Amino acid sequence: MVNQKIKGMLFAASGIGVLSFDALLVRLADTDASIIAFYRGLFMGVIMLCVWLIKGEKDVIPKAKKDIFMILFIAFISGFGTSLFVFSVKYTVAANTVVFLATSSFFGAIFSYFLLKEKIRKETAIAIAFSFFGVVVIFGNSFSIGGNLIGDLLGILLAVSMGFQLTLLRKFKSFSHYFIISASGFFLMFVMYFVADNPFDIGLKSLFWLVLMGLMQVVAMFLIYGATKYISSSEVGIFSTIETTLAPIWLWFFIGEIPPSLTVLGGTFVISAIFINGYPQIKNRNKRKKLF
Repeated sequence: MVNQKIKGMLFAASGIGVLSFDALLVRLADTDASIIAFYRGLFMGVIMLCVWLIKGEKDVIPKAKKDIFMILFIAFISGFGTSLFVFSVKYTVAANTVVFLATSSFFGAIFSYFLLKEKIRKETAIAIAFSFFGVVVIFGNSFSIGGNLIGDLLGILLAVSMGFQLTLLRKFKSFSHYFIISASGFFLMFVMYFVADNPFDIGLKSLFWLVLMGLMQVVAMFLIYGATKYISSSEVGIFSTIETTLAPIWLWFFIGEIPPSLTVLGGTFVISAIFINGYPQIKNRNKRKKLF
């Protein structure tokens, strides 16, 4: 049991560690946000379609019309969120986007209260207050001279859409995640084809970073999905602090992008919120294991 727990922790840490390079790769691609989103969708769609075919999943498309609508709606929300990440990173300090994204689990808790009738625990309510305070602190930069209000607003919308998506995935557990991710990628590619001036007019250097981004996304997904087999979702959630911490470090180390002091302060509140929310559940889970 201990070895499995360690395996799950290694999977989660590795997967989120890989994901922490995402914002840096968007910067290194150095091209229009719509073109980045186009190729991000393309690689997501193709790679996850191949994985789905290899896995040989059957009965992916539900028979009921309302379920067909819902699976396509979730794919739409997923593709929408992917585009928001790219546009937010392009229009604000990338560290802001990463911190905002870390609050998605708390938005998920709010949506779960209304859609799944799940009560919000006291620890989660405190964590939500902490994380929202952190977001307000970060927004202090948005209204200053040279602020990045549009990018920050897109980052908040990203967190909201991700929390909504996670709640819907929990409600409809029978839906294929591989199919949803693949469909969302193709949807994003289709939309950005018409938004971008010429998505095929791209340099080899930019294309290299975009291909690497697509491959690293798939690797991260496999590792994170694998982690959930061995440790709880709360434990996986705590490892999300790795991305919040490492992403600004990679941006500073490789391209010299230094996050504002208010972003660091707000990020500290968000990271604290994640621990406040996750630690009691992990502690109780370990106690139950000792009893049995």
